[in-house]
Amino acid sequence: MRLAVRFTKGAPVRFVSHLDVQRLFQRAFRRAKLPLAYSQGFNPHPLVSFATALSVGMISMGEYLDVTLTEYMPPESFIDAVSTVLPKGIEIVEAFDMGESRKSLTSAMRSASYMAEVKFEKSVDADAVKSALNELLSGEIVVMKKTKGGIKPTDIRPMVISVDVCEVEGQRAEIKLKGVLSAEGGLNPDMFLKELYNKLGVQASADITRLEIEMDRTAL
Repeated sequence: MRLAVRFTKGAPVRFVSHLDVQRLFQRAFRRAKLPLAYSQGFNPHPLVSFATALSVGMISMGEYLDVTLTEYMPPESFIDAVSTVLPKGIEIVEAFDMGESRKSLTSAMRSASYMAEVKFEKSVDADAVKSALNELLSGEIVVMKKTKGGIKPTDIRPMVISVDVCEVEGQRAEIKLKGVLSAEGGLNPDMFLKELYNKLGVQASADITRLEIEMDRTAL
């Protein structure tokens, strides 16, 4: 059977790389003594794949992976078995049977939502932030982005679905973003925010949480 798994990546493991998260889950599945299915060939490995990678330093409330087992296991039993061997900061919040589907989770991704807690180098006015945001969204947002053909100027405006300024107080702001996320690529929220800082003329940094990956489960 094939299970899709939604999990969180919290502050204690925010600086753990995507590759290490992959290894972490493989170790956890072995420790939980799951009936893992393995690939064929000279170097067999567990059939585990992730929908997408999360940037190092980012927290997430909803990442996805899928794992193939050699025998049926109720999703609830899977969650109970694995949860006991996961480190602090990683929590499985859902698992569901993918049935006979052979499609990747990546093919079902549509968008992702983020919350950014921004810290400016000096106090900013809420109206100034909203004005800079409106100006930024009114036209192309061209950035230098790494592509298959090398680093090239790329307009990321089509990847932005929505942006809401939730709160601005002194040197702090909360900004919610929603952007495209698909097999072809997605919005880099940190890159977008840097363009907003440039419009404001203020240096800043942000702690970003991926709130959710919106999946079209009917596509699986």
